[in-house]
Amino acid sequence: MRAFLKTLLILAVPLASFSQTRAVHSLRRNLKIAKTDSERFVALKGLVDQYIDVNVDTALLYIDEAISVAKKNQQWLDVAMESDWKANQLMYSRKLPQAYQVLQAAIILAEDPANERKTWVKNKGLTYRQYSLFVLANLYEDLGHLADHEGDGKEQLQTYRKARSIAIRSTDKTIQWWLDANIAQFYIEGKSPDSAMFYTNAAEALMTEAGERKHLGMIGLYKGAIYSQKGDPVRMLQFYHSAVDASLQTDLTTAADAYGRMANYFLSANQPDSGLFYSQKLLKVIRAEKLHNAEAGTYQLLYKSYLLKKNRDSAFKYLQLAYTALGSDAQLYIKSMADVQKLSSQDQLHLQQLEKEKEQSQTRARTYALSSAIGVFMLLAIIFYRNNRQKRKANRLLSEQKEEIETQRDSLSDALSELKAAQDQLVQREKMASLGELTAGIAHEIQNPLNFVNNFSEVNTEMFDELEEELKQGNISEAMQLAADMKQNEEKIRHHGKRADFIVKGMLEHSRTSTGEKQLTNLNVLAEEFLKLSYHGLRAKDKEFNADLVTHFDKQLPKVNIAQQDIGRVLINLFNNAFYAVNQKKKTVGADYKPEVSVCTMSENGSVVIKVKDNGNGIPDGIKDKIMQPFFTTKPTGEGTGLGLSLSYDIVAKGHGGSIDVDTKEGEFTEFTISIPA
Repeated sequence: MRAFLKTLLILAVPLASFSQTRAVHSLRRNLKIAKTDSERFVALKGLVDQYIDVNVDTALLYIDEAISVAKKNQQWLDVAMESDWKANQLMYSRKLPQAYQVLQAAIILAEDPANERKTWVKNKGLTYRQYSLFVLANLYEDLGHLADHEGDGKEQLQTYRKARSIAIRSTDKTIQWWLDANIAQFYIEGKSPDSAMFYTNAAEALMTEAGERKHLGMIGLYKGAIYSQKGDPVRMLQFYHSAVDASLQTDLTTAADAYGRMANYFLSANQPDSGLFYSQKLLKVIRAEKLHNAEAGTYQLLYKSYLLKKNRDSAFKYLQLAYTALGSDAQLYIKSMADVQKLSSQDQLHLQQLEKEKEQSQTRARTYALSSAIGVFMLLAIIFYRNNRQKRKANRLLSEQKEEIETQRDSLSDALSELKAAQDQLVQREKMASLGELTAGIAHEIQNPLNFVNNFSEVNTEMFDELEEELKQGNISEAMQLAADMKQNEEKIRHHGKRADFIVKGMLEHSRTSTGEKQLTNLNVLAEEFLKLSYHGLRAKDKEFNADLVTHFDKQLPKVNIAQQDIGRVLINLFNNAFYAVNQKKKTVGADYKPEVSVCTMSENGSVVIKVKDNGNGIPDGIKDKIMQPFFTTKPTGEGTGLGLSLSYDIVAKGHGGSIDVDTKEGEFTEFTISIPA
């Protein structure tokens, strides 16, 4: 069970210790020598506990194996409880639709009275009925966390309360105080201090009754936050100090959080000495515990402290450390600091000069682009003007007509060659723009197979050591079993290596100039790959963006002879437009709107059909007939070239003898249909 309790300071998971490594080794050995499925299940649960939130991919691997063993033996409560862990890790990875599906299936199992006695887990002194209620309370708790991730506060509170009523019936104190703590956190974030205090006191009472004293520091944090909202700084600081006292020996992340809150308070109250004192306390804790994700925030507090004390050397030392720790977010941080901090006049002028130069550079780029466009049109105007003038002269000077026509023909030929070259450059620019859209998505997508390759390689290294040991001891049967396991792991490494290779080859083919060479292709695989890459590309630019991806692929779909990189460009254009449409609608409609992009394939009238649909704003009837025209775009200046759909139409219609149609309703949906002869 894991509560998603938010704090003002970002806390990190400490690095795995030597004792954890030994525990993993012991559990893997137990798994290898297990003689019954129940023993295998216990070993797998132990491995899951070691990897939760530390290595999500490995945790999910062992969770799925534990679920498989429990399903085989029809231990349905164990399936439900492990599914709760799986949903937890999926939420940790921001895979919210998958987490919701896992939780719903697990709740059905846990609510079935016939499954109450179907478990290997020790019942913690509870009856089978009470234990099934304990499992169900955990599932509804994570369902509440899921509502929190989706920003549905009403659903979140209702689900927490339902989980709490179930937990009370289970009589397990631990799950009860966790739920009271979750509800208290909800009211703290909603700035309802009285309700927050009620549930905080309830959680504290249950925590004390259950003997969970190592978490009492969290209660101090909550009460400090509550009194902060009540405008009582004396009691606020009193409880933050109590949080530190209760946590220094058991939970240093909570102590670090309390130090950070006190440092922030004193800095906002313009008391730099106290702010510096607690910032230094915080730095000592995060360095001792290797809480690396908290370093940037701590350096920022030290920077602010020294800045208020007018100690510029130390201030900018920690500003540089914060800049380094933030990495790619550093520029954004520096810009925000220029807005909210009282920097020296020299620093402000420097930052303003940088911003001014950036604006001037953008203005020059726009000017050059506009000048180039005007130049092309002027060239065309000159050509046509000269052509008309030569025709008028032909009526008077027939003897000179041939020479003039030849001269005009040469000029026109040169101009057309230049225009053709410009058109090729525009096409290549559009393609490279879509490649840029793909880059972030490819980085995210390729990480998954690489994680699997690394994990299985690590396991094989350990198993190789065990193989040598078994061979030295003459245990041939054990050695053969280890060799078989290593061979199976190598197959998995090869599978995921090919997966990464496929993604990289797809990116390279997308970047090359098309040769028009066609080959038999499975459109289901091609469509699924580009859907994921487009989605992750947008997510890399906008972390807040989420959308439901719905696929309906015809498993009997025949392979079709196409130029893969060309059809790939068509798909990425359609998917990018779909995600752009639902993202724009979400910004205007509000939280109740759930973005959705779907893709389906089918065979129809001797053709292979791909449909791409979104529930965005749709296309107005007045411009529906213009969307395939070159350079026509509805996006703001600088966000679209107006060539994506035009090139897509040419690729499908002229390059493959197919068709591309659009069906739309303004304010509701847009659906593009691609049809390619099979």
